Amino acid sequence: MHRVALLAHDQFLMGRVRAAAADLAGVSVLPMLPSKFAPELAMLKPVLVLVDAAGPETLAMLPQIIASVAASAGDVPVVTIGNAGNAADVLTAVRAGSNDVIDREEPIANLRAQIERRLADTDPCRPGEACGFSVVLNAQAGGGGGLFALNLAVLLASRTKEALYVDCQLPASDAGAALDIGISYSLADAARDIGRMDRTLLLSAIAHHAPSSLSVLPLAIRASDQLGISHEGLLAALRTIRPLFRNLVLNAGSLREPGVLDVLSDWATRVHLVVPQTVTALRHAKALLDALPSRFDASERVQLVVDQFSPRIELSPQKMCDALGLDQMIALPDARDELINGFNIGRPYVLAKPRAPWSQTIAAAAGVPVCVEPARPRSLIGAFRRKSA
Repeated sequence: MHRVALLAHDQFLMGRVRAAAADLAGVSVLPMLPSKFAPELAMLKPVLVLVDAAGPETLAMLPQIIASVAASAGDVPVVTIGNAGNAADVLTAVRAGSNDVIDREEPIANLRAQIERRLADTDPCRPGEACGFSVVLNAQAGGGGGLFALNLAVLLASRTKEALYVDCQLPASDAGAALDIGISYSLADAARDIGRMDRTLLLSAIAHHAPSSLSVLPLAIRASDQLGISHEGLLAALRTIRPLFRNLVLNAGSLREPGVLDVLSDWATRVHLVVPQTVTALRHAKALLDALPSRFDASERVQLVVDQFSPRIELSPQKMCDALGLDQMIALPDARDELINGFNIGRPYVLAKPRAPWSQTIAAAAGVPVCVEPARPRSLIGAFRRKSA
C-alpha cells in the first residue's frame, strides 16, 4: 500500500483525509514544523505529501515547508489542501512548489478521487510512453519556436497516441492553420470552466488533430479575442489541466512575466530554448535564462535549439552553448521554405517528411528513435563503371 504523509494540526482534516484514503494508502500525520517533520519524513519515504495550507500564516510558511520536504524526501509530489477557489492562494502555493491544490471543502468522495489521481500519477510511465511537460521558449519574437513546438508535440502524440499542445503565442495561435483543424475552445475558456474541469469535459471541448492524435489548446484563437484571463488564472487552468495528459508541450510564445516563467520552469521536465545564430538573439536568450529562478538548474534541464543552423555562420552552436552555460544542444538545419509550404497546406513537416534532416533532429529532441535511411544496394553495373573510370 502507498504511504502518504499529511502535515497538519487540524484534527477534523486529519479524519477526512484518512477516511478518503481508506484502502488507497496509509496516512501518517506529521507536525507542521520542518524541524519536527523532517527526520520522520526521511524515514517514512512517502509517495505523496499533503500539506494543510489553511490561513495566511501557513501560506507564508509554505516555501520553507516545501523546501524542507524536498530536502528530506527528494522529489516526492507535494499537494496543498486549502482554498482552491482563491486564485491568490493557489498562486502562492504553486510558487512555493506545490504540485497541486485540493479544496478543503471537497466532499469525501471527491477528496478520495483527488488522492487516487495523485497516487496514480506517482506510478511509473507505461513502456513506450513519454511522461513530460515540455516548455518551449523563443529567444526572439517571430522566431522558429512555434513551428518547433508544434512539430515536437505532433511527434510525441504520434508516438504515444496522446499529447496536448498549449500554444501561448499572441496575438493568436497559428496551430489551427498549421494542422488544418478548426479550434473553438481556448485556455481562457478552460480558466472559466476550472470549477468543473475534468478530462472528459476537456476532451469534448478542445480541438483534435486526428492524423497524430494531438489535442490543441491555444491561449487565443483570433487576434481580436478579448482574453480576460490573468496570469493567476492562466496558471490555475494549467495546474488543473496538466495532470490530465501524460504528455504536454507548451509554447510559451509571448509569455515573459517572471512569476509565470518561475512556475512553468518548476513544472517543466525539459525546457527547449530556440535561438537563431545571431548575437542579438543570443543576448535575448541569456536574459531569458537569467530571469528563471536561481533554484532552476539550466545546464541540466535546458536544451539549446539552434534554429536555421548554417555551418557558414561563425557563431557556432558550441560557442552559443558555452555563452549560455548549457550542456545540451541540437541544431535544426535550415528548412524554412519547406516548413512554410507544409504550414500553408496544414501538413506538419514531421509527418510529411519524417526522414528529412529537420524531422530527424526534432525526433532526437523528443527522444524518439531516429529513422535511419537504409543504404541503397549497390548496382553491379555501377560498380563496374566506377572501376573502369
